[in-house]
Amino acid sequence: MTSELSPKPPQRVNRGIGSLFSGATYPLRALGLFLTTPKLRGYVLMPILINLVVGVTLYAGLLFAGLEAIDSIIANVPTWTASVPHWTVQLPEWQFTAPAGLPTLPDWKMSLPSIPLPNWQIALPHWMTSLPNWQPSLPNWVSVLPNWVALFFLWILRVVLTIALLLFTGFVFLQFGGLLGAPWYGKLSEELERMKTGKVQVIEVGMARDISRAILYELKKLVLTITLGVLLLLLNFFPGVGTAIATILGVGWAATIVCMDFLDAAVERRRPGFREKLGIVWRSLPASGSFGLVCLGLVSIPLINLLAVPVCVAAGTLFFAIECCPGMSRVRVKKCNRSLDYCVSASATQQSRGTPKGFAADGSHRHLCNCIGLTQC
Repeated sequence: MTSELSPKPPQRVNRGIGSLFSGATYPLRALGLFLTTPKLRGYVLMPILINLVVGVTLYAGLLFAGLEAIDSIIANVPTWTASVPHWTVQLPEWQFTAPAGLPTLPDWKMSLPSIPLPNWQIALPHWMTSLPNWQPSLPNWVSVLPNWVALFFLWILRVVLTIALLLFTGFVFLQFGGLLGAPWYGKLSEELERMKTGKVQVIEVGMARDISRAILYELKKLVLTITLGVLLLLLNFFPGVGTAIATILGVGWAATIVCMDFLDAAVERRRPGFREKLGIVWRSLPASGSFGLVCLGLVSIPLINLLAVPVCVAAGTLFFAIECCPGMSRVRVKKCNRSLDYCVSASATQQSRGTPKGFAADGSHRHLCNCIGLTQC
């Protein structure tokens, strides 16, 4: 029985150094499909409009404020030394002017009703008033650096902080844009999978279950991100090595989440659990690593990310079909074989007790296994 339901073993996917480069090429492959397949373009018009609204909102409220904060940090760097340095470096401030062609928003004037609010008295615990006042500090030898060296390091600091801000803004942009555009991205992924494989595999679970899975998926990502973020923050208390490790791990985790998000349009139709989704990314290394890093970089570039998100969704479907499906099939075959053995054993046990619900009238085993997804292997 087991041999009848087990699919043909898939070909082994390359996991060598070549896959590191091939993973980075999937967005380019997807872009080529959009250029050569006109019917795919209709699935990205509405997501692009959604991305435009989300992008304008995020960049107006988050990016510009972040750039001002970076200027403030750069201006305060000379005060982080024990003795005032002899050098003074003035870097140019960021100057942004909106293009003249952008439409102007109407000047709405709204008056809110006057509602008296209670005068709450909030007393902070005494231990909060005794918290240490941490101040960033640099070693004293920094004060003897010549001006050109100080200028060089301040420019490097500004570039690093700006890149970090763009990565963070792009990551937030992806979460909102991907969530709002999910219905169109799902259709795009289905059409692309149908073109490449000739069929679309979907496990129906109902709308309520589908919504609960989506909410749990986002909550688990959020919990893991916050937990890892706290650990990385603690690493930054060890300057040098700790900061470098925190930066590498932070970018790596962001690339992992981005990879999961772009694969999710194809993966979620199979209804795997959160751990299995992480396992798909892990088993696809190093291709999934380069794929996630390239996609993270694309969604972090302003304006380009308006088109990058739908392109990367299509790239994720291609990546899943080529890189992930063989490995996922091997895992599911093993699970199906174990579950079939259990079902056959349960059938033999229940035959001696009559014909229970879930079995045919002749007492034979009717696929109770459907509830655990055996027919989807």
